[in-house]
Amino acid sequence: MNELLHTILLRVTLAGAASAAALRMAGSGAMRETVRLAAGLLMLAALLQPLGSLRSAGWGVSAAPDTQAIRETNMQTAMSAVASSIAKALESRAAAEGYDCRFTVTMATDEGGILQVDRVTVHCGADDIAHLREIQELVTSECGVPAERQEVIAR
Repeated sequence: MNELLHTILLRVTLAGAASAAALRMAGSGAMRETVRLAAGLLMLAALLQPLGSLRSAGWGVSAAPDTQAIRETNMQTAMSAVASSIAKALESRAAAEGYDCRFTVTMATDEGGILQVDRVTVHCGADDIAHLREIQELVTSECGVPAERQEVIAR
């Protein structure tokens, strides 16, 4: 509490000194009234700004948001959006090759925090199972996922 009072006193003193100097230089007339208004606002800000930084449960001010949880939510959203885009691109490429497949892509971050494709699940029609090797090569060439990290499910 002493630190808060010290901060307020210091800011009010500095604001008062700056206001007095500005009023001395302002002269008279409309400019003086404008400087007086600005000095009053400066004094008000010097008083209220330190009070805004109080983060005590007794004062009824909520704590700062959990930035780690927000960061994790944002990362999950990004992973979902990127995975969906990759799956659509794979489906488009497979359709161009004549395969009727649906893809599910799972994303992960490596130890450096870089987003990458972790696994790809391929849902193939019964006719396309015979072309499994070509489909796996398509997935490997398009997004760099080796056959060991691909799962094939017949529909």
